[in-house]
Amino acid sequence: MRDFVRLYGQLLKLLLVSYPVAWWLIPANLAMVLALFAEPILFGRIVDALTQIGQHSMASGWVLVAPFLVAWVGLGVFEIICSSFVALQADRLAHLQRQRLLTESFERVLHFSAAQFEDLHTGRLIKVITQGVDALWALWLGFFRDHLSSFLALIVLLPLTFYLNWRLAGLLVGLCIVFAYLSYFVLKNTQVLQKEVEQYHSAMAQRLSDTLGNISVVQSFVRVDEEVRILKNISSQLLDAQLPVLSWWAFVKVLTRVSTTITLVSMMAMGVWLFVNSLTTVGEIVTFISIAMMVVGRLEQTVQFVIGLSRDIPKLRDFTQLSSVEGQIKDAAHAKVLDRALGRIEFQDVSFSYDGQKNIIDRLSFVIEPGQKVALVGLSGAGKSTILKLLLREYDVDAGSISIDGVDIREIQLDSLRKNIGVVFQEPLLFNRSIAENLLIGNPFATQEGVIAAAQAAQAYGFIAQYPDGFETTIGERGRNLSGGERQRITLARMLLKNPPIVVLDEATSSLDSQTEAALIEAFEEVMLKRTSLVIAHRLATVKKADLIFVIDAGKISECGTYEGLITLGGAFSQFAKNQFLDGAKHPNLPDHATYKQKN
Repeated sequence: MRDFVRLYGQLLKLLLVSYPVAWWLIPANLAMVLALFAEPILFGRIVDALTQIGQHSMASGWVLVAPFLVAWVGLGVFEIICSSFVALQADRLAHLQRQRLLTESFERVLHFSAAQFEDLHTGRLIKVITQGVDALWALWLGFFRDHLSSFLALIVLLPLTFYLNWRLAGLLVGLCIVFAYLSYFVLKNTQVLQKEVEQYHSAMAQRLSDTLGNISVVQSFVRVDEEVRILKNISSQLLDAQLPVLSWWAFVKVLTRVSTTITLVSMMAMGVWLFVNSLTTVGEIVTFISIAMMVVGRLEQTVQFVIGLSRDIPKLRDFTQLSSVEGQIKDAAHAKVLDRALGRIEFQDVSFSYDGQKNIIDRLSFVIEPGQKVALVGLSGAGKSTILKLLLREYDVDAGSISIDGVDIREIQLDSLRKNIGVVFQEPLLFNRSIAENLLIGNPFATQEGVIAAAQAAQAYGFIAQYPDGFETTIGERGRNLSGGERQRITLARMLLKNPPIVVLDEATSSLDSQTEAALIEAFEEVMLKRTSLVIAHRLATVKKADLIFVIDAGKISECGTYEGLITLGGAFSQFAKNQFLDGAKHPNLPDHATYKQKN
């Protein structure tokens, strides 16, 4: 229960600090509660006045009743004004805060490092953000529209009832305490159960995301029935966990109805006894019954609010935990802006490990001069892609340094660093948007002529022009409406439109046929003439014209040189080249003695 109150306080503090208008809603609610409290008192006074009319003339009776009626009308108007103000401002506040939190959470997640995303499942991440924000919206909206007035009513009304009649007030407070304790008991028992329910909700979200994101695999491997079976199993477990919670909540509803009946009967019985003994009036009895009904109604509202909040606590706790996580890759306090880099890249004694135990990159050092084209080759897992990730600061090095134009990249503002580097990933990463929108990610301010030129340079304009909508064609989720080669050419055009001084190609032509690859390589010769380029490739055609080739083995450079030089050397690269031809040494530049020794 202590955690419940602490979390609730944190969420309300967040709203009160963010928006000063929230503070005006508190006195508005208090004024509304006082008006509500005055109504049953006026009602009681009118009843007492009516009981005395028999002893007076009609005119005298109206004189007794009229002031109370006028005051009642005035309170009604005042209550309408207060409730209208509260409803309008509470709605505006909750919706404004909801949009702010949603965008802030989205922005925060986008700044997470690659390592942080490895620990977060996309389906669960979306669930935490959307359901957390929706739960907060409902909490804030309900609090200021209804539940704040309920809390204030209980705090204000109950003490004031002692001023009217302490005997009836004591009975009312005693009944409220019993009701509150039983509600607390139910809440305590449902919190742990609801946490388990949310775990099944998360498991279902993850399973749905995995299945729909890999629908081609599911269908081609005839996994539809199995995936449905597993989802039904999770759903069944969720229902089994939810039913006990629903039983407790149903008990609270029954308890509320019973409490209402017991309270009214008890108040009436006590009122009759007090009236017989001349300790109260009929008007006071009516006042207390009205107040008792109001208090019980407010208690019922409060309990329903607490039940709803307890149901959402796991969502809110997950959301607040996510909101407290900062991106691991941050700008240094005095980070510099890198305008347009010359393109000199230096790795100096760089070491890096994903798990903190085995180094993927081990004391790696090299220099790439501006305008040089350097190719990285080696076996899978040798560390080639990791080198590119470190250059982009998707991860920070464990030891050593990486610099561009002599400046450590950790001292460069992250956005300006990445603006200077254009990347084409091995897997074409595209959005479910139009071709034009996907290209403009590279340069939002590009002209139509620039977009067309980039598409032509990437050998993509031909197939784009064949679509009825041309560049406005929507390509589907992850570009699934395009072929593999078409997707890759779109990503190449996107990089060219960015026009960066440093180009990184991670198997950029792996999805292309030989003819298209040859045309692209020829186009790249001109495009990359004045750019520093770092290329990962297995095809000889891609690396043949590189100024330098680094053979990466176990995170180190085992061989370095030009294509012809490494072929003549007869080492690992020579064997790598030889393996790309059916009969090995038939390639005229490959010596018969070329051998490959895999290093441990």
